[in-house]
Amino acid sequence: MASGVTTWDSRLEEMHGLPPGGFGGTFADWVAVLHPDDRETCIATVNDALAAPGPYILRHRTTWRDGSVHMIECRGTVLVDHDGQPTGTTGVAIDVTSRERLVDTLQQALLPRALPVAPGTAVAARYRPAETNTEMGGDWYAVVALPDGCLGVAIGDVAGHGLDAVADMAAARFSLRALALTERRPEVVLDRLNQVVRVFEGDTMITALYGVLDPSDNTWTYASAGHVPAVLCRSDGTTRLLDECLDPPLGIATGFSARQEVLTPGDTLLLYTDGLVERRVQGIDLDWLRRACEQGPTEPESLCDHVLDALLGDSANTDDVAVVAVNLCQSG
Repeated sequence: MASGVTTWDSRLEEMHGLPPGGFGGTFADWVAVLHPDDRETCIATVNDALAAPGPYILRHRTTWRDGSVHMIECRGTVLVDHDGQPTGTTGVAIDVTSRERLVDTLQQALLPRALPVAPGTAVAARYRPAETNTEMGGDWYAVVALPDGCLGVAIGDVAGHGLDAVADMAAARFSLRALALTERRPEVVLDRLNQVVRVFEGDTMITALYGVLDPSDNTWTYASAGHVPAVLCRSDGTTRLLDECLDPPLGIATGFSARQEVLTPGDTLLLYTDGLVERRVQGIDLDWLRRACEQGPTEPESLCDHVLDALLGDSANTDDVAVVAVNLCQSG
């Protein structure tokens, strides 16, 4: 730190698409090779490590001169003097491009390609991976056509990122689908899924919302495990957030309660993960989402696209986002 010199070996230069000796040797040169969307996070990670000297991990993308994007994982530690004051950092870097592409491929393969429907319903879903985080997240959704003509709809978010989160996401999604086929009550489905998570997933924490749309009596019966509330988009253009269930996430909850909402033909329910509404400065802004839904269509495909455009726009999202819209169709 005193000299302002940063030293890389030839392999680290190669990882960043530079020839031997191509790295300039300063902190500013390091920042320059980071993907623009990753610079703020990486600098903050280093500053935090210097403020409380110790080990750190940071991941970032780097763009080679041929335009290809590569993912680098850095594991380092802060060096200190006899007084505990930081004097520099040292560490190693790993090219994790192939690993992260594998995770992305697995995640996409585990999400449904086609969505089932029940008579009198229409459903659409979207998934948008984070653009400023090189590790994939555990956002998931599931739609289940139930034997009695109802439609089960679930959405959830596994805490954390990377291969472990994707594995936990797959286990939760597949387990919920199986449980939904044998149990009608959403609160019982979540309770049994909670038992699965606690037994097989260890210290995993998962938020989830599961509900059953019954076209025969126009009801939506749902339970939540610490998940953000669904939005009810009425056919008359009004919207409101459904009551938040205060039950804790899967993995730490001890039980769940159910609520029921009577719908009108033409109404649409929007389920989503918190990456859609969480902002770095303001935190979670649910009213922004409600207003966006109020200004949008109720047709599921169009509504999904509308809320993604309204809340994310062209900016790079910092977290994965999943959205599911289910419509109780107008008769005739």
